[in-house]
Amino acid sequence: MDNGRHPSKRVSLAGMHIDRTSAVPLHLQIAKHIRDGILSGAFPSGTQFLGSREIARELGCSRTVVLTAWDLLYAEGYLASTPRGSVMVAAVTAPHAEPASPAGKPAHMSERWRALLGLDYETNWPSVFAPGAPDISTFPFKDWSRLLRQAWQNPREQECLDLPPEGHPRLRSEIANFLGSVRGLVCSPDEVVVTSGTSGALDFCSRMILDPGDEVWVEEPGFIEARWALTAAGARLVPVPVDDKGLVVSEGIRRAPRARLIVVTPSHQYPLGVSMGLERRLELLDYANKNDIWLIEDDYNSEFRHQDSMIASLRSLDRDGRVIYFGTFSKIMMPNLRLGYLVANRHFIEGFAKGRARIDVHTSGIGQLALAEFMREGHLLRHLRAMRRVYAARRKALIDAIQTQMPGDLTVSSAVTGLHLVALFTEAMQARMTDREAVAILKQAGIQVQPLSQNFLARPTRQGLVFGYGRLRVEDAAPLLARIAACIGSASHSAPSEPPDARSY
Repeated sequence: MDNGRHPSKRVSLAGMHIDRTSAVPLHLQIAKHIRDGILSGAFPSGTQFLGSREIARELGCSRTVVLTAWDLLYAEGYLASTPRGSVMVAAVTAPHAEPASPAGKPAHMSERWRALLGLDYETNWPSVFAPGAPDISTFPFKDWSRLLRQAWQNPREQECLDLPPEGHPRLRSEIANFLGSVRGLVCSPDEVVVTSGTSGALDFCSRMILDPGDEVWVEEPGFIEARWALTAAGARLVPVPVDDKGLVVSEGIRRAPRARLIVVTPSHQYPLGVSMGLERRLELLDYANKNDIWLIEDDYNSEFRHQDSMIASLRSLDRDGRVIYFGTFSKIMMPNLRLGYLVANRHFIEGFAKGRARIDVHTSGIGQLALAEFMREGHLLRHLRAMRRVYAARRKALIDAIQTQMPGDLTVSSAVTGLHLVALFTEAMQARMTDREAVAILKQAGIQVQPLSQNFLARPTRQGLVFGYGRLRVEDAAPLLARIAACIGSASHSAPSEPPDARSY
């Protein structure tokens, strides 16, 4: 701030603290100190500094460090030279401070973004019971790292530049082969797009299909992460109940007959785990075709089916190109891989690719190359087959533990697919507490479990606990359920005391 008075005494920086352990270079620390002082008004316009040698001596650094800091501030317009060659503060206008935003209302955010942040959901990803969390302890990292090195060491020139927005041709071909062998879904590589997981695919598809205010059917209860992307696109979410045969189509028609999009998890509904029956699937397809509605099929965890034969995907029944099929490698391999795919008709793919090229370009190229080779060499299928056996054993151990430790409190769902199951509250249990109250009690004991009611948009009609078992060791199932039973049992009679073993699970 220029107050019209130029101090006659030159200013020292002796009071400045230099952190020599910091990764920030000394000249940048000095420049920041001076810049902050100018913007705060501590160094008004016209302030003259001591010479570079004197400041270097005060700070215990070389003169070159000080001169480098000054050069940076000269270039930014904060400093100027006097006729005698001294360094002084230039005429800098301090920024005007904006008034604070009203409490609870984020500044400069759209209504859609505020609605997204307002969705109530507590994640428990680090927990051993996190739904959908895979076990990476037996993943073939040696083969994966070798293929990553090869991709970096010998890339073709074009592969170092922009890839097609649909993804690398080799990976699209491998995904088409994988879906044919694992899911019985026949498709060509031209119908496949590589995405940044299912969340990235849904984000793009939502913006491509929907205008703000358009209605979308979502399962109730349903996959919260899907609702986030839809809300960010400005959609109006219409919860449609799920029964033992899947999404109740007749109820969706009654609640939102003019919906533009329907999002379903037919092979393994999240979180209840039911599979949509053939009659219900055909009813849904018929309605979507007759009313020009897009269907997004999230084939959630369908690769891990522990009993019976694999259920055909909704897209494999689609004859009109109405279904957009989502899949991901995050649950088979590792969550931070951030690679997935969608399958759709060629006209949809063309529009999707052109739009994506203007917003996101494409997914990580090196990761695509490594994954294509990983699949071509057969590592993914071998890992998948091995993990099916591992997860099946963990699922059985968890079910046995629930039925042994809490037979009067929890009823295990009949889901035979995926990496989680739902334990519904019995009437007796529900009379004692809600699932959110149970989760709060368990959290005090260091055990994190997701409440079923958290997955409802409207008022919950069921209470229960969602147990992931991807990371649960077979030998830990019974002891953990015994602890859960003890915590909930003691809380039914009195306030919970400090647990003797507060390790986090």
